[in-house]
Amino acid sequence: MNLYYNEIADIYDATRAMPPEVDEQITDFILHLVAAKSDTQFLELGIGTGLNALPIIKRGYAYTGVDISGEMMEQLRQKLPIMPPNLTLIQADATSLAMFENNTFDVVLMRHMLHLVADWRCTLSEIRRVLKSNGFYLYCESKRTPHQQEFEQQWRSIINRYEGFQSPSWEDADRAGVEEVKNWSIEHGATVETVNAARWNIEQSVGQLLDIYQTKPHGSCWQIPDTVFPMAMQDLRILCQQKHGSEDFKLSSDAAFDITYIRW
Repeated sequence: MNLYYNEIADIYDATRAMPPEVDEQITDFILHLVAAKSDTQFLELGIGTGLNALPIIKRGYAYTGVDISGEMMEQLRQKLPIMPPNLTLIQADATSLAMFENNTFDVVLMRHMLHLVADWRCTLSEIRRVLKSNGFYLYCESKRTPHQQEFEQQWRSIINRYEGFQSPSWEDADRAGVEEVKNWSIEHGATVETVNAARWNIEQSVGQLLDIYQTKPHGSCWQIPDTVFPMAMQDLRILCQQKHGSEDFKLSSDAAFDITYIRW
């Protein structure tokens, strides 16, 4: 997984960034939710290119970012004219946070990362350990829009037609989704609540979505053999042509950013 994110680091933001005004709305929401003060200490696991982090860092809060991918964090560094004194970056595995003492951080957050960790329970145990008493763990989800979800379903159905190959799926694997995180946290004495931090509309043409998939940005693309991928993409283009008539056809639906906040 580290190698894969190193390879897509330079295109990551193009497929996952949110509008600047949405970033600011989410930042306002988070700071209000955790009642942030001037001395509030943030830790983000899977900081990546800093999509969540930068708006908070720019407001002056102490922010520590951990990521297993050095190339992803290099993309974050390139966005900064100088390394701000309130930002610390550490290349490390989220399952072992031995560099941090107990009760260090007021807020630990992550977005689209925990499902990639095989030993996710270990990561949650570490989060619980490094959080201060009554601190906040924020499990953030930027959900795909309905039209993006439908596009992904079409893509997976095409991949699964190829003999001897099935699209990668974590449904039967021991991977963490929001319900697994909630259940584990409640079992370990936490209070849990999910709230919506932002909603916004995304409009994309069919051609834009096809171009995104051509870059292999999602997990459903990562393990597809080079012999299969070009044929599957051509099949997807044909299907889109049949369904929508043109790659210029516009698809539009609402996206949402939800936060499950957990307190022990």
